[in-house]
Amino acid sequence: MDSAAAQLAPLLARLVDFERTRPNARLWDLATMRALLADSGLPPGPHPAVQIGGSKGKGTTCAFLEALARAAGLLSGVYSSPHLVTLLERVRIGGENVELGRLERLLRQAVATDCGDRRPTFFEAMTAAAAAAFAERGVELAIYEVGLGGRFDATTALDVDASIVTTIELEHTEILGDTVELIAAEKAAIVRPGGVGFTAARGAALATIAAHATAVGARLAVLGRDFDHGEPEFGDDGACRFLLRFPDGVEQRVTLPAARAFEVPALALAAVALRHLLPTAPLVLDPAPRPLLPARFEIFDEPDGEVLALDGAHTEESLRAVAAELARRFPGRKAALLFAAAAGKRWREGLSALLPRVDNAVVTGLVGTPGEDPAAIASWLAARGIASETAADVESGLAALRRRPGPRLVAGSFYLAGAVRELVHDRATTR
Repeated sequence: MDSAAAQLAPLLARLVDFERTRPNARLWDLATMRALLADSGLPPGPHPAVQIGGSKGKGTTCAFLEALARAAGLLSGVYSSPHLVTLLERVRIGGENVELGRLERLLRQAVATDCGDRRPTFFEAMTAAAAAAFAERGVELAIYEVGLGGRFDATTALDVDASIVTTIELEHTEILGDTVELIAAEKAAIVRPGGVGFTAARGAALATIAAHATAVGARLAVLGRDFDHGEPEFGDDGACRFLLRFPDGVEQRVTLPAARAFEVPALALAAVALRHLLPTAPLVLDPAPRPLLPARFEIFDEPDGEVLALDGAHTEESLRAVAAELARRFPGRKAALLFAAAAGKRWREGLSALLPRVDNAVVTGLVGTPGEDPAAIASWLAARGIASETAADVESGLAALRRRPGPRLVAGSFYLAGAVRELVHDRATTR
């Protein structure tokens, strides 16, 4: 039970929460958010600030940028979504969740603002409160993660000094468009006129982002072209080592302890962005700080000697990365899977990417957001030779998963990963 959300419930109930209702079309623009920032009396967000968007890796990039800033002795602020256990996770200052009293006070001020025809949504009010909290605490680097898309996301109404677009794939197609180019155009909009952008996108997505940057007079640095992490080497000690080349040609040795392969581009993006934003700050990369990445291939040692990996991956490419990490960590073994999908997700495509590393599956529903039918998913899996069953809820799904040999994997939704994490994190060893 999230005590913070329970205390804030009477206030939050006055706000539309599109994360929970999941509309199949965009029902918002930036007008209300801009009015909120202009008329609420809340202090504007501090500088330097960076906005991070993309289909995959934006949360990991935020976490590495926060870790690098803290290693440099800076007070960082991170606004991210969704949360796993408590609403307070969405606003972190100096690595700690925002104080409930501060968040409640700032949210009340935001909700009380007359923004014209429409009341601020939950995400808009949270965004304004996060920026104000960062200002009140004197944050030295503000990091804002895009909620959905980019062009009309509330974080795009904030003034930032740089933007990061991680990678692009098909997701939220009912709102963002049904081609990679259309989705890239929505996400490219976070690269501001006359600003600076960094991206790991490729192919048609990169071409779209580059065209946008040219059109708005922004500078765009591309991973693999303007900066590069070379060929990472994974050692027997679990660390990954590579040579990071910056856009100005400077090179720096990087050692990332307990590395996952998908973290390498995220760390490269974060390091290059920090060096641009705060060029005199020390950049600690050998070894690089290891951020806590909840539900991003987070491994728990189970009481019976097996392992449980939690990952909120829900897109095709992110689940393909999970499959690759399973193959690297557990060669020759297939996983038992606990899966759930939020409504409207491309779960067939995502599961297709994961299935080569899955032996059997348990499918359950979600609490707090509309989900896809577990029986339909289980039937689809069974038709592809994966022994499957459904579970009435997350707790019974976890119990069914634990009756199967490992490795055990929980994936498909951050809502699912968060619910499982709450059940296991006090009773298992993390590594």
